[in-house]
Amino acid sequence: MTLARYLLVCFLKALIAVQAVIALIVLSAAGVENLRRFSDSPAASVLQVTVLQSPEVLYQATPLVLMLASLVTFLRLARTSELVVMRASGVSALRLIAVPAAAAIALACVMVAAVNPIVAASIQRGADMQDALRGRDPSRLSVSRDGLWLRQADPEGQTVIQAARTNSDGTALTEARFTRFDGAGRLYARIEAGTARLDPGGWTLEQALRWERTPDGRFDPTPLADGRLSIPTTLTREQIIESFSPPETVSFWELGRFIGQMEDAGFSGRRYRLFLQSELAKPALYFAMVLIGAAFALRPARFGQVGVMMLFAVLAGFSLYFLKDFAESLGASGALPLMVAAWTPPVAAILLALGLLLHLEDG
Repeated sequence: MTLARYLLVCFLKALIAVQAVIALIVLSAAGVENLRRFSDSPAASVLQVTVLQSPEVLYQATPLVLMLASLVTFLRLARTSELVVMRASGVSALRLIAVPAAAAIALACVMVAAVNPIVAASIQRGADMQDALRGRDPSRLSVSRDGLWLRQADPEGQTVIQAARTNSDGTALTEARFTRFDGAGRLYARIEAGTARLDPGGWTLEQALRWERTPDGRFDPTPLADGRLSIPTTLTREQIIESFSPPETVSFWELGRFIGQMEDAGFSGRRYRLFLQSELAKPALYFAMVLIGAAFALRPARFGQVGVMMLFAVLAGFSLYFLKDFAESLGASGALPLMVAAWTPPVAAILLALGLLLHLEDG
């Protein structure tokens, strides 16, 4: 128990130190970049954007931080000969890494359950602030229990569009309702249509009914020839797709409901299901990164080449990142099942690292 507590303290100290260095680098780099991008904005707003952007980067960099912390921990123990004493007393390599590995798994659970919602909120808030600093409107598209919601700018004001269902790219709406507002924000027309199709330069409505506001405040129906109507728009298919909130902006606890709403509205939820599986696989990923750091750091000190082993460990960590991104790209495109895309890279890394550790254990 005393040995486990000592190893845990050493690992946590290294973890905090590495995280602090990475955080300092991230804040400095993001701050300089934001000062360049928003040079005309107040310094306080630029600082706030930088602080809101940092949690996402630090969240994504945590596996690398864990690998470096594991590497630093065991290299320090080897340099002070403590590692030699532990091994000579009969403590196996697997037992030595059990405490940091358990701490990494616990940290992964905390990150996914508690930190992920904070990161999602900070990403969304940071994106809204950047849009405000650029003078752009925030995202035009959202999905709720009532279906799809869109907003577009008009020469007279703006139009809010609600539809029960749509196709995968938001260009064909079913049971659509167009609510039109003037420049002062007053409702002046409402249109309901069985279907609405996005064509270049406008929406084409079929089976449409239109109500217009009269001077006395009532809404009277306006006859439409053949129930067809065209409403001008500057929206494009690409703008609608880009207006979707990325998976990272949705809290882990809200992902299931959000995916259900998306698929009920007619959109594909594959990208969000992949992100959910990736979050569920985080304990395995964190475990793998600790094993990689330990596998290269537990090399006997008499063999030297510490710098080379550190380089190999960093390269192995980045290789795992590359393999993970590549597998998730295949999963998002449908070339791989989601479970395979999310879980194969960390599981493969765990097996390879354990194989290397067992090889070192056998001498």
